[in-house]
Amino acid sequence: MVRVFIAVEPAEEMRNRLEEAGMFLSGSNARLTLPTADQMHITLKFLGEVQESKIQNIAAALEKVRSAPFSLTAARVSTFGRRVIKAEVTDQGCCADIARQIDEYLLPLGFPKEARPFTPHITLARIKEYTPDLADKTEILQNREFGTCQIGEILLKQSTLTSKGSIYSTLARVRL
Repeated sequence: MVRVFIAVEPAEEMRNRLEEAGMFLSGSNARLTLPTADQMHITLKFLGEVQESKIQNIAAALEKVRSAPFSLTAARVSTFGRRVIKAEVTDQGCCADIARQIDEYLLPLGFPKEARPFTPHITLARIKEYTPDLADKTEILQNREFGTCQIGEILLKQSTLTSKGSIYSTLARVRL
């Protein structure tokens, strides 16, 4: 069994700026888990633990997705629930459309459709223990812009959990 998800990754320059914002947040007294630049992505669908024999079928289903490459902007820092600080993503609805297609194409493989509405975002920090000064740091970043980049592929990613955090590897790439 492998733990997998489907995502798009912003350009390296944008991910580096996002990582710097996460480092700024870590200056608070809160206990945070910060993704590194190479871990930053926009999850389109989390599949969880999957039999390795299904990976090829999942990759084949992703080949059916139809979308042109698109422009994505990351800006504005906010919270997502009570445990995540995120950068908001604007993409003219492209990620949501791709996520909807992925839901359709993976349904016959036994993966249920998402019940929650899709909200594209990039995680800057996971909050393990909140302190009031974190709100001050988040507010400073509230209107920050991280840039715009082109997205040209969908990635099928493996997530290996370790005591030092997740390690991601790419199992398949599908060009848009």
